[in-house]
Amino acid sequence: MQDAHQTRKIVRSSAVYTVTLVFQKILSFVYFSVLARSLGPETLGAYIFALSFAAFFSLVVDFGFVQMAIRSFAQDERFDTDKFRTFFTIRIGMALLGVALLYACALLLGYSGDLLVLIAVTSVIMVMDAFTAFFWTVFRARQNLVYESIGTAVFQTVIFISGLVVLTKTRDLRALLGIIGVGSLWHIVFSSAMLKLRAGVSFAPRLDWSSIKLWLHRAAPFFLATAFIKAYNTIDSIFIKNMLTDDAVGYYSIAAKVVFTFPFVALAITAAVYPAMSNYAAYSKEKLQLIFTRTLELLLVVSLPIAVGIFLLAEDIILRVWPAFGSSVPALKILIWAVVFLYIEYPFGSLLNATGREKRNTVNRGIQLFVAVSLLIVLLPRYGFMGAVYAALFGSILIVALGWLAARASVSVFTAKTCITSLKIIASSAAMGAFVFWLRDIYSFMVVIPLAALIYLAALFISRAVTKQDIIWVKELFLKE
Repeated sequence: MQDAHQTRKIVRSSAVYTVTLVFQKILSFVYFSVLARSLGPETLGAYIFALSFAAFFSLVVDFGFVQMAIRSFAQDERFDTDKFRTFFTIRIGMALLGVALLYACALLLGYSGDLLVLIAVTSVIMVMDAFTAFFWTVFRARQNLVYESIGTAVFQTVIFISGLVVLTKTRDLRALLGIIGVGSLWHIVFSSAMLKLRAGVSFAPRLDWSSIKLWLHRAAPFFLATAFIKAYNTIDSIFIKNMLTDDAVGYYSIAAKVVFTFPFVALAITAAVYPAMSNYAAYSKEKLQLIFTRTLELLLVVSLPIAVGIFLLAEDIILRVWPAFGSSVPALKILIWAVVFLYIEYPFGSLLNATGREKRNTVNRGIQLFVAVSLLIVLLPRYGFMGAVYAALFGSILIVALGWLAARASVSVFTAKTCITSLKIIASSAAMGAFVFWLRDIYSFMVVIPLAALIYLAALFISRAVTKQDIIWVKELFLKE
């Protein structure tokens, strides 16, 4: 079993998924940029709200089964088909419940007929995406992300090409949301086909009530944690819509889109590392410490220069890419610092889940959500959509602090080496920042960004924040066995 979780396999798996996510995020960002320019703040706000509203209720459909299934499948020597069928049956029931709750809440809130149509489209997308995420858990548990990478790449390509074609014909939000539905349909068909062909699974429901009750009970801590995360990630747009205007949702969504585009590296690495953490938690505390420390340092190396660079280039980026969204500039300057905390939070959350402390992770997420909602209620009436910016930044800092307090029981979080490496990364980012500040008024951000990246890499090597051993480790990402 331990051989299935060797470092080379982990980093290779991470590399495949990271490359795919880079591709996906580039297409997604370009498509969103074109969409925002075409729709304007108010219509974009309605589009984002419809997606956010459905995403909020997807937490019911998921019920924590993605993370629980990955851990459960990863710790089994052989794949249990009956277990998969039981999970699949539960998924069907939770999908029906989630859709029912979504429509009930939409009707109770008195949304217009046009908005209800948009929500209906996004509810279908929600269900398809929920099943797709569950199907990929079988492969993720064995650190095989190749098929998921293919599915994700095609999914985003379908949306990108189809969306651009539709935008030349209409600005109808129903059609634009339907494009996402087409991509989701491809993804669920492809993932189910791969499961059938490669894993030989059966999709026949298995109504074993004792097993269903058992797994619902075990999934409850994961559900609460997932629910808190999903609610935290979507509640801001919902509050802004209901307390302010669609315009405000649009302005906030620009800054949020830039910020939440970047954590794909953290997502890719932790997706591959999480099964290994689950394994090491049972077999090797030393390896658990090593993989946690290395992941934390790597994510800080990636995230800090992003925050520094975007902070200094925010005005140029917004006014050149989205000229109608000038009000988003101060929001981006503040919210971009959340990227650092979004990155380094991933290892803490994964560690708690992998070591069987998902209840503590749940409590942390609950605290974060409660604080965020409280801040939104207080800050939105006073500061407009900037109140959501302040709440989001504080929430990202808070979850890292709570994760650090909990993780100390399993690993040494800030070792001497980690602290020294962190100082070197900060110094390298500061050197890069000085370079950006010097050139930003002379050249476009399109020129400054690649030059700044070279300066940052040079500073990392000079300061030895990145060593030969680190280079070899990164190089292994692209090596074949």
